[in-house]
Amino acid sequence: MTAIALICMLSSQSITNLNSNSLDFLLRPEIYAIASGFIVLFFVFYLFLRKRTIDLSQALWIGYLFGISVVEEVAFRLAVPLLLAGITSNLFAILISNLLFAGLHYFTLRWKLIPCLFTFLGGLGFARLLDNSENIVLVILVHWFVTFLNTPVPPNSRNN
Repeated sequence: MTAIALICMLSSQSITNLNSNSLDFLLRPEIYAIASGFIVLFFVFYLFLRKRTIDLSQALWIGYLFGISVVEEVAFRLAVPLLLAGITSNLFAILISNLLFAGLHYFTLRWKLIPCLFTFLGGLGFARLLDNSENIVLVILVHWFVTFLNTPVPPNSRNN
């Protein structure tokens, strides 16, 4: 997914799109720092209620979830639809991008069909949020939050 994001971001149009969808973050980064802090506090509280320890592995997992949220949103909400928009309608570009998004979860994570269907629908929701807000950083934070709720602990900790 990182490769898809990087390849798609090579176009100057993608960089321009990323800049225009990051404007609020660039103007008011403190709001996003505070929101991120509250999200992390929620994660800690959630793990505490689930009687999970917060160790280095858990902290790295939360960081990893943030990283994949950034990569996936830049790739599948900005770059891929932008590239496809030159050959098809915006709606069809968004549908194809989300099919690719869900398909990659199916093949790379070996998910079953139903979770991938929810991933597709979630991707459509993220696309809608981006369309309404024109704020990729907001979409990344929402993705991070939802991904944490779906997988709050690293794979090797799930059986503990």
